[in-house]
Amino acid sequence: MGAISLGGFDRAPSAPSQHRHKYRSVLLNGDRPTSVLEDGMVLTEVAPEALPKQRRRWPFYVCLALLVPVAAYVLVFKVAEWRNDENLARLEERASMLPLPPDTEPGDLGVQGTVGLQSGNSNHCDYQVRMSLLTKLPDAEIARYYESAKIEGVEGRALSGTVYVNPSGSWRDGFKGVIVEFFDGFHEAGFDMRCH
Repeated sequence: MGAISLGGFDRAPSAPSQHRHKYRSVLLNGDRPTSVLEDGMVLTEVAPEALPKQRRRWPFYVCLALLVPVAAYVLVFKVAEWRNDENLARLEERASMLPLPPDTEPGDLGVQGTVGLQSGNSNHCDYQVRMSLLTKLPDAEIARYYESAKIEGVEGRALSGTVYVNPSGSWRDGFKGVIVEFFDGFHEAGFDMRCH
């Protein structure tokens, strides 16, 4: 009959012994020492590399301990920032879709926006969009144009523009630089740290 493997021991079938095992003989089975007991049990020394390796679990727990705070930070703080960035991008898009007045063209900087705490105390978000333009229109006329031009704010409120004229004088061919600013302020800050 063949031997039965029992977790590193080879045992030949026999009746179980109630007494202590006594060695009958020691054999060399290739490179592995083998002991045969009186009751027929065969003990074979197994090399450590042949034993099944137990997986170490501490790297998993260390990674988990590092990932949980990062995931919590992303969920709490970054999602609020991404939401406000999306609101700002839509406001910039609405401002850039406004038709330009006559004798006016886009400036070098185009449309730029910022979100964060820009006025007053803390705990609110302000959205500001600026457009850089070049115009030949008189100051009062371009200011009137953007005061009457309305765009939809972050929460649907109508916003008008404020015009700032470059005091350094005219540029090329009678054009002068102006900045048109749309400001939408005092929105709920949430967990966006830029608004605190």
